[in-house]
Amino acid sequence: MKFPVEQILNLPDMKVLDFQEIEGGEIIITIEKDVKYSTCPHCGKPTYSIHQSHWRMIHDLPWNKKPVLLRMNRRQFKCHKCKKVFSEQLDFIDKSTCYTKRLALDIVEQVLNSNVHSVAKRNGLSDDEVESMLKKQVSQILNINLSQVRRIGIDEIALVKGQGNYLAVIVDLDTRKPIEIVCSRRIEDIREVLIGWGVEVLERIEEVSIDLWKAYKNLVEELMPNANITADRFHVMKQVNEELDSMRKAEKKAAMSLEDKSEKAHKLEALSKSKYSLLKNQDDLNEKQKDKLESVLKVSPKLGKMPDGATKQSRKLIW
Repeated sequence: MKFPVEQILNLPDMKVLDFQEIEGGEIIITIEKDVKYSTCPHCGKPTYSIHQSHWRMIHDLPWNKKPVLLRMNRRQFKCHKCKKVFSEQLDFIDKSTCYTKRLALDIVEQVLNSNVHSVAKRNGLSDDEVESMLKKQVSQILNINLSQVRRIGIDEIALVKGQGNYLAVIVDLDTRKPIEIVCSRRIEDIREVLIGWGVEVLERIEEVSIDLWKAYKNLVEELMPNANITADRFHVMKQVNEELDSMRKAEKKAAMSLEDKSEKAHKLEALSKSKYSLLKNQDDLNEKQKDKLESVLKVSPKLGKMPDGATKQSRKLIW
């Protein structure tokens, strides 16, 4: 069943004038507002008098992993009563930006799980555009009612991976939206921001999810005495996987030093190319990987005991 482009686009009050899907490239949708008048923001009177048209290209959420560009006409009207010229109001885009509000929210969500440079490259944006989206999110933070926040997460965003330039982000775990973005990850700067929330807000916090950095734990215990501290699953699993892979390499190195050639060959064959069989979820393993996992655990039972199970799936059960 095919759906109209307007229904998929889901931008109320906008009509689609043209739709182009470029092979191997982006989707371009030409749109403009579906009404012929606009209300003057200065005197409140409606006017049908179009002063001029302004066509712009706007980034929107991708469709089926294809970039989407909205070729949009933001019309200027002239009010007959006060004689002033104004641009029509469009709720889905902020003034002077080249992306929709919903794309900005999605980009911020991606950055929380990656870094600015990688997200910009993946979405065909510049680093400056992604940073601008983050800054606009900060301005929206001022409207958040902190008294309703009960569960938060403290994490970091790398502006560019591997260059040591980080922002700290405080996220509402119930809405999955950022509520503070701190321009560094220094504990002193994060403490200053949290203290600004006030004692009453901090004492209402019931849970804080953090990575394994002790300084975060100490800060939470200092400022949020009623909060349960939970380890961020991503960082826990990253550390567990690194330890497991390190042990796998140690087992392989030990097998290399065996004098019994038959035993040595048997162990090396089992341990060779076993990394992903050990680290992937058990349910995601194909038959070949399951056989590999079984072979590894036979020659190295130690790997099956680290920790409390052989695979990533069984390790997740402890959280």
